[in-house]
Amino acid sequence: MKRIIFLFLLFSLISFAHKINIFTYKEGEKIYVESYFPDGKPVKKGKIEVYNENGEKIIEGQTDENGVFSFNIPENKKIKIILTGDAGHKTETFMELVKEIKKEGSNFKKETFKSVELDKEEIKKILEEVLEKKMNEFLKEYRKEREKEKFKDIVGGIGYILGIFGIYLYFRKK
Repeated sequence: MKRIIFLFLLFSLISFAHKINIFTYKEGEKIYVESYFPDGKPVKKGKIEVYNENGEKIIEGQTDENGVFSFNIPENKKIKIILTGDAGHKTETFMELVKEIKKEGSNFKKETFKSVELDKEEIKKILEEVLEKKMNEFLKEYRKEREKEKFKDIVGGIGYILGIFGIYLYFRKK
């Protein structure tokens, strides 16, 4: 019985240690993939593979020292991103892509800043881009902090279980 409980706890710690968090977002004409372990450390030199909706590999690359990889938005509606780290760490995510329809002939004139005319659609697009960038930064930090808390809670919970089990064994021997 003791061996079974010990093996169960050991395998749950090992499986959690192989978790990778992945965060994807679109900024401008690029897609960014950021990856990190539950303790917040980046996945360095992780292999990135991007597949289209037909399962064909369209992009391949590697994360940098900060766990980040970026690529231009492909001409697909849906992509699957797979990240493989060292020692068997692996995760995947899906991303829906919606191409924006570019309006022909902008009212914005670079050479004349005195009479800048922006219609409602251009203002809306500028605001959406700024908000999207700020929200992506916020969500990235929020998810990192949330994952750190989960890791602490799990390790703390396992510590409590081992402590209670130790107290049980102590009194059982007496």
